[in-house]
Amino acid sequence: MNQHNKVQEYEKVLDLLDHFLKKYQNLGKNAIETSIVSLLKNNVTGLFFVGFYEVIDDNHLEVGPYQSTILATPRIEKGKGQCGQCWAEGKVQIQEDVKVCQNYIACDNETQSEIVIPVIKNGVVQSVLDIDSEHLSRFDEVDSKYLQRIVEYLI
Repeated sequence: MNQHNKVQEYEKVLDLLDHFLKKYQNLGKNAIETSIVSLLKNNVTGLFFVGFYEVIDDNHLEVGPYQSTILATPRIEKGKGQCGQCWAEGKVQIQEDVKVCQNYIACDNETQSEIVIPVIKNGVVQSVLDIDSEHLSRFDEVDSKYLQRIVEYLI
C-alpha cells in the first residue's frame, strides 16, 4: 500500500472520530470502541478483522466490539497469541506473516498479517486493539503511530 494513501486514510479516521466525539460527548468505552472499529474497518484499506479485546481478569482477554466476516476467538489467555503477548508486554505487536509466528492463534485461514495495539490507562493495559489483514506485511510503523493516536481517545 502506498504510504501517502495510508496516511490520508488514517487522517480521515482521526478527523471523523474527533468530530463524532465532539458531537456526542461523554460516551462510554463501548460506544467509543465500537465507533473506532467501524471507522477503521470502513475507511482503511486492507483490513480483514478489526476489534478490541478487553481485560476481564488477571489471566484473560475477552472479545469486545469488532467487525469482520469471521467469528472472533472469544477468550485469550495472557501471553498467548499476539493479543495476549501485547497485553503481557504492554507493547505494540506487528506480525508480518502470521504463518511463521509460533505464538499465533488462528481463527481463520485468510489472515496473513496482524497488528495489536495496547490501550494503557494509568500504566495498566485495559484492552488491546487487534487488526488482521489478508495481505502479508500489511502493517508497519505508520500503522502503529496512527493506531496509537486513535486508541488515545479511550484514555
